[in-house]
Amino acid sequence: MTSRLSIEETEIETVAQAVWEADPRYLLLQRILATPEFIRSPQLSKFLLYICIAMFEGRGQSLSEQHIGVEVFGRKPDYDSAADTIVRSHALRLRRRLEQFFQRAGRHEPLQLIVPRGGYIPLFSIRPEHLPGEERRVDTTSDPDSLRLPQDVENTSPIQVASLDDQADQANLPQASQSSLVSPTLIGKTSPDRILVEPDAAVLSRYRVTTVILVFLCVALMVALGLHWRTPLVVKRHHILWGRLFTDDQPTQIVLGDSGLVLFHAVSRQYVSLHDYLGDDVSKQMPFVEHVEPQFAEFLRHRRYTSMVDANTLTHLLRLPEAIPDRTLVHYSRDMHLNDFKTANVIMIGAQEAVPWVELFESHMNFAFTIDHPYTHTSFVNRHPATGELEEYSSFTPGTRTKVYAVVAFLPNLSETGNVLILEGLTMGGTEAAVDLATDDDRLLPILNKIRKPNGSLPHFEMLLESDMLGESAGPARVVSLHLHE
Repeated sequence: MTSRLSIEETEIETVAQAVWEADPRYLLLQRILATPEFIRSPQLSKFLLYICIAMFEGRGQSLSEQHIGVEVFGRKPDYDSAADTIVRSHALRLRRRLEQFFQRAGRHEPLQLIVPRGGYIPLFSIRPEHLPGEERRVDTTSDPDSLRLPQDVENTSPIQVASLDDQADQANLPQASQSSLVSPTLIGKTSPDRILVEPDAAVLSRYRVTTVILVFLCVALMVALGLHWRTPLVVKRHHILWGRLFTDDQPTQIVLGDSGLVLFHAVSRQYVSLHDYLGDDVSKQMPFVEHVEPQFAEFLRHRRYTSMVDANTLTHLLRLPEAIPDRTLVHYSRDMHLNDFKTANVIMIGAQEAVPWVELFESHMNFAFTIDHPYTHTSFVNRHPATGELEEYSSFTPGTRTKVYAVVAFLPNLSETGNVLILEGLTMGGTEAAVDLATDDDRLLPILNKIRKPNGSLPHFEMLLESDMLGESAGPARVVSLHLHE
């Protein structure tokens, strides 16, 4: 008999037990370990011998990566197997060496030894080419007692063979290789002329538990996805303001400001009326163009620009829980039509100089945006000042140079079948302050709850806001005046 490679002296005594001397699996193992490829690789030989001995002794279920790392490769019991991949890398090399053995030196062996991927329990199988022709086509649904091994193999030792279907699942082998897999258990109780096919209960139990866990995870994932998809439909706020602007029966039009028109106002020092804006006639403003070529003024007027404040506001609005994507439309100011303000809910971002459509509602507003000619002196005129209120709010007085003003107006649309929200400031900073308040429930809802009607609905209103300028941005807005529309 060829010389053997041992792990420790105590294991040599174990290997030398007489019951293994007649076991063809053990004899195959010794022939593999005696080849030059394994003699030159002590670590791989030690690895293979250890897992085979553990399987022979019924300790196959203990062959985890952590256990092998400690017992075979001398790692500490608490080593991190995720970071130290010595076991996995050696297992990969071992599988390749075994494949090479059975392709070369062991190509005539009747038994085959494999270490299935995903585990470290060795499996022995009878190679299909060593079965008689008829027995290579095994009917896995037949009585296991009718399955025979080749005569030259079955007479060597009473080896217990695992069920074809179960072992094929364990090794994840194609049907052509499922002829017969030898069980890791050593002791057989079959008659000498017949090998019974019995499943390895421990291995089957492991795969059944794994299957149950996978099924449970799939069901949990399906439930989680179902809840996620249903969330926008089931969980919906009934916001006192946004619930009136985003509705199921009408579309919501979000209007972005025309910054090209604002630039035209800057060079002409004269704002364009809604009538002239719709008729594309700005001849009345051209005489006021100073220090700029008229052609350049025309160029500015036709540029389709909008501000970052408008873009950020649009982002906030589309993220509101009440926003209905299929019924929310975004338009540039020039693309709107008069009928849109009769048949839809509308949110306008910017004052009259950027969104001339605000002019449609200013006749019904208490706070009207104005621009005085020839200076760009913008202000909100208070048409119906209450006690303690000013008639005009601007940033051009000595006491208000560091202030900026804005208006949040909630009004009915032109046909009174929907609602319009106007967010306008004397500057972009003012508009930004109005948007910040309107989208901050912690500040907005206490104000709105105070003006609710007895039936709980929200009346139409206008809020004049004041903010302190912080560089180019405005700080938190304060409510200066609140006018209700009965």
